[in-house]
Formats: sequence, structure tokens, C-alpha cells
Amino acid sequence: MSRKPTRRLRPRAIAWISLGALSAVLVALAAAVAIGGFVAQKELRAAVPVVSKMQDQFDSDDRADLAASMTELQGHAAAARGAADTPLWWIAEQAPFIGPSLHAVRESTVAVDELAQGVLPALIEVDPALLRPNGGAFDIAAISQLAGPVSEAAASGERAADALSGVDLSDTPGMLRGPLSQLTGAVGALQPALSRANELLPHVPSMMGQDGPKNYLLLVQNNAEARGTGGIPASVVELRLENGKMDIVQQASSSDFANERATPILPLDPQVVTLYDDKIGRWSQDMTSTPDFTLSANLAQAYWTERFGTPVDGVISIDPVALSYILKATGPITLATGDKLTSSDAVKILLSDVYARYPDNKNQDLFFASAAVEIFDAISSGDFAPVPFAAAIVQAVDENRVYFHSFDEATEAAFDGSRLSGPLPVSDDAEKTTVGVFVNDLTEAKLSYYTNMSTEVLVDRCSAVPTYTTIVTFENGLDEATSNGLVRYVNAGAHYPKGTIGTDLQFYGPSGATFVNAVIDGVDVAITTGEHLGRPVGRMWVVNPPQTVHTLAVKFAGSPGDSDDVALVHTPMVNPVTSTVVEVPCGN
Repeated sequence: MSRKPTRRLRPRAIAWISLGALSAVLVALAAAVAIGGFVAQKELRAAVPVVSKMQDQFDSDDRADLAASMTELQGHAAAARGAADTPLWWIAEQAPFIGPSLHAVRESTVAVDELAQGVLPALIEVDPALLRPNGGAFDIAAISQLAGPVSEAAASGERAADALSGVDLSDTPGMLRGPLSQLTGAVGALQPALSRANELLPHVPSMMGQDGPKNYLLLVQNNAEARGTGGIPASVVELRLENGKMDIVQQASSSDFANERATPILPLDPQVVTLYDDKIGRWSQDMTSTPDFTLSANLAQAYWTERFGTPVDGVISIDPVALSYILKATGPITLATGDKLTSSDAVKILLSDVYARYPDNKNQDLFFASAAVEIFDAISSGDFAPVPFAAAIVQAVDENRVYFHSFDEATEAAFDGSRLSGPLPVSDDAEKTTVGVFVNDLTEAKLSYYTNMSTEVLVDRCSAVPTYTTIVTFENGLDEATSNGLVRYVNAGAHYPKGTIGTDLQFYGPSGATFVNAVIDGVDVAITTGEHLGRPVGRMWVVNPPQTVHTLAVKFAGSPGDSDDVALVHTPMVNPVTSTVVEVPCGN
């Protein structure tokens, strides 16, 4: 029996069939991605108002509403991730042109889902009441139990940050860019704080005196007489923590220490002396002149132990502006003098009115001591709203109004690199380039209360090496009538005519940069230069009679590998400082 010959497909037919199959696959792939994209954008857009609502709910004590919102957010986040984090979507990412956009959307949904499933649920478990003492003492055991949820939240935050590490939101579709920016911004804000909290929590019991009393110096910097990290530390309080209980042990003012010394109380780096003079080690009022808070803490410890002989385990710094933020949480307090401090008038009373009411220096010290005790009592009593209190501290830290240094090496290592350690990072890295400007009053009065300052850095990347020009506009807002009405202690006229303000400013460039030039009011000037904290520094003096403005600028040349993200830090002043970073456009 003969077999029929098998028909072979012609090459053209094979090609058409293959092309048809490929087309079907591509159509299916495109359809899957289109449907997934529609679902993802719908769910992400729905998640935005839920996150906004949760931010308000975190500020309240109603955990039931917060939990309900959490469940709603988790539903949106899981649906968005389920729609975009698929094998077909990943295959589509390999396509030219649309690949980067699809990758950005997928990784963003992963980050948002990690936020919803891991970070926020762990934070909801934290009882805000643990942030305040009960009966004058913190519950160390309860705070120690936060290690578990904080560790979980930090791990989820790290995964979310990793997902976003290669994402450029400019690659995402326009309709998604806004929602993704808000949602991924929450990840960017939470992750560093969670990582830091995870590192610090193991040290908290020891810091609170679980294994023996800890003595901390609290420096209250007076911004009315500006210094690099705020103002002169005219008021110093010794705090003792033992088993979570806080007590004021002793208070002192700058007049209690041996000032106008022949030599600095501690050896100083010659570069520091070049840029700040050796007075920072000869006068206690000048210990906060540099942005190196470790140096300030060492000087404070030396002055305190010389005068009082008690050991010092750490140094904390705060200013009256930060105290005004805290008063939003505690509510008004009444001093022994009968004065009432509120969040809206505390700065004016503590940095201006007090000098008119109490011209005598000794009475001023008594007033400040009373204020310190009453504010401390308000905090140690625990009679405040914990979430607003935490928000006040965060705001103050963000504005460089709060610092901390521990003389325990392990504890200090946990704070290393945080904003509490000082305004400047130890060194710049691939993520951020930082420049700074720091203000030191030369008037020996309290006229910084009347100064206004704005700062700007011009970043020019139009050459092989980027340059950074830091510009400071410095104004003496004091008018003649006001000047004539000020008491001598505020407007002494010791070194300048009454009402005139002399100022010493230190400009810091990026790590590894070099000084280029300096300009005052459009005129090139020769200035003192040096190096400090691994950065080039330019030192400038300026004198402002009443109602005058000067513009100072210092340029530094950076390195080709500098980060595109530039930050400008400055002395926290009494009055708000506007600060901007401007990218100089390159010509054709």
C-alpha cells in the first residue's frame, strides 16, 4: 500500500505563521500591560487621598480610624502591585522607548506596597504615649519593646528604597507622575528615619540611665547673639536620667565659668584658630561658634567639669525657637515671674522683651532659670500631646536647632551621620553635595534679633568641573528710633556705633573642593581661607549700620563626580532664612 507524500509548508507560509504568532503574542502582551497599567494608575491615584488622611490620623488618638485607612491603603497598594509586578510586564520592560517608563511604574508600585504592607502597619503598633513620661519617668521596658516593630518597619522601608533606587519619575506617564511623586515621597521621608531609629533603639535604655545615672548638659543657645550653630550658650542646665526619670541637677550661666582665659581650655586645631580665633576656647560664650558640634560638646564638658567637677555623659543643644515649637504640644506655661509663654510669643519674650523688663544681668539669669524649670516640668509631667511633640522635635531637628553628642563611643557611633551630630555631613557622597554658611556676631550685644538673612547657592555645571557660589544677603533691620529705645545690654555699642552690627561669616564648600574667590557687594575681596571638617572655608567680615544690606558671595570649585543633589545649610537664626539652590543654565 503506497503512502501519500507529506505536504511541506513553504518557507513563505512558515514566515507568515510565525509572524502571526508573534503578532498575537505582542497583542496579548500589549493588552496585558495596558490593562495592568490602567489598574495600577487607578489604584495609585486612589491611594493618594488615603495617605493624606492617614497623616492627619497619626496626629490623633483614634487608632480605629487609622486602622481602617490602613486596610484601605493596603487594598489599593496590593492591587497596583499585582497589576504591574508580573512576568509579562517585566518582559515588556525590555522594549526600547517604553521600557524605562514601565520599569519606573513597576518598581514604584513595589515601593508603595512595601510602605503599605510593612512600614505603616508596624508604625501603627507603636503607642504614641510612650513618647511622653509618666510620673516624671519614661517606661524603659516599654520603649525597648519598640525594637521589634521598628526593625520590621526599617526592613520594609529598606526594600522600598531599594526598589526606588533606579527609578526616575520623569520616565513615568504624566497622569501617574503626581500620585507616584507623593507616594514615593512618603517612602523617601520615612526610610532614613526608620533606619536611624533602628540603630538607636538598642542604646536608649543605657542613655536613659538603666545601667546607672547619666548626666547631660543642656545648652540653650541664645540666637539674639548669633553663633555658628545658633547662638551663645548663655544658659546651661545639668540633667540627670536614672531608670528613665529626669531631674534638673544644676543650672549655670556663662558668667559662672572662667572666661577671658589666657589660653584655650582645650587644645585647638590651628585651622580652627585661623577661621574662628582662639576665643572659642577662651570664652564659654563662643564654644558654639563652629559647625563642629563634637568640638562644642568637648568644650562644654571641659568648662563644666572644671567649674563643678561632675561627670558629663553627653551634651544636648536647643534654642528658644525650638522651645516655641515644643510649646505647641505642651500648651502655654506660666513662669515664677508671672510671665506666660506661648508658642506664638516665646521667642519674642525670651530673646527681646526679657532685656527690657530685667535690665540687670542677674535678674535675666533668674528669668531664664525659671523658664528652663517650667518648660522642663511641662515635659517631664507628660502632660502634652505626644504626636505634636514629636512633630515639634522633628521640625527643630530639620532646621538644625537641636544637637546631641554622647561621650559613649558606641552611642555616638549610632548617631554618626545624623543631623543631630551637626549641620554638615562628615563628608559628601554620591547622593548629596553640601555647602554651608555660618554666622558669628561680633557686636557683643543682642542685635541678631533684628537681622534678616537669605542664602542661595548657584550651581554651575557648564564646565568640566562644577562650581558652587554661595550668596548671603545680610540685612540690619534695626531702625534708628528702635535702636535708641533699646537698653544698653541689647545695644551696647562696645565695638561699633550704637545700632551697628558686626558679623563674622564662615562659608564652607563641598568636601574636597577648592576656594576660588570672594565678593562683597559686587567687588572682589581678599579673605582668610583655610580647611575645616575636610572642606575649604572662606571667612568674611561685614559691618551693617542700621537699615543697610550687604551681599556676600564665595565660590568653590568642586569635582566632576559631585552629586547633582545640592544642599545648603546655615546657622539657625531668630528670623526665618530663605534658602535656595539654583542651577545655572548653560548657553548654546
